[in-house]
Amino acid sequence: MAIPADIRVQAETILAEFCATHSSAPGADPLRYAYAIESNAAVLLEQRPGFLNPDDWVSRPIAKFRYSEARNNWSLYWSDTSGKWHRVSDAKAESDIREVLKVVISDPSGVFWS
Repeated sequence: MAIPADIRVQAETILAEFCATHSSAPGADPLRYAYAIESNAAVLLEQRPGFLNPDDWVSRPIAKFRYSEARNNWSLYWSDTSGKWHRVSDAKAESDIREVLKVVISDPSGVFWS
């Protein structure tokens, strides 16, 4: 099921703020964050200039926030090197995506930031 419109707008606002706050300032080591919305999830992406062509930005998924309309909450997933998503078992599902994003930022499992 798709994310309800009001929940989606709230998630996009929160993720856009995170991306703007944590992306590199102009002139610094180029790193930026972006997000993508899927039917029932939002994916946080890390982006860096490509090695061969710095004008082409390369994206790496950092975290997936999957929304359950039945439970009205967000659960958190991490991506392994083969691109398979795994649920973060020690992260509680939350109705506010900000709370789940805090787990990504603090990274107590060491699976989000390399």
